[in-house]
Amino acid sequence: MAAGPQTLGFFYFAAVKLAGYTAAASFLKRQYPESKVNPWFAGGVRTLIGIVVGVAAVFLGEKMGLFRSTPEFFVFLVPVRILEWLLLLYIFFERPVLNLGRSLKWSSIGVAWSFTLDIPAVLAVFLIPGGAWIC
Repeated sequence: MAAGPQTLGFFYFAAVKLAGYTAAASFLKRQYPESKVNPWFAGGVRTLIGIVVGVAAVFLGEKMGLFRSTPEFFVFLVPVRILEWLLLLYIFFERPVLNLGRSLKWSSIGVAWSFTLDIPAVLAVFLIPGGAWIC
């Protein structure tokens, strides 16, 4: 049986990620009280980073013979997502080069959070009407 996302599915996926990344930004703001960023803005930026880098990662992964549903693709995503989280930290919370250990800790937790958010995001695509086609 073939299946794939429709336009609404993309928005469902992004909405779940936005909510989750906003929650993560709210948490990070408590860890970095000197940051003045609005968590919704940081969550939106993290979602946008994920969309842009995610599309590129899927394209690159497929060129390397890694397909989205394989365990190897998810292993490929780990360093990609570490860099995404380090970028978010750099923009809004902390210069990773100043405290690399702390930045890697938060980015690693962020990677775990990103993978956790993948579950409800993908479920939303396939469970909410208009999110995916199945034949």
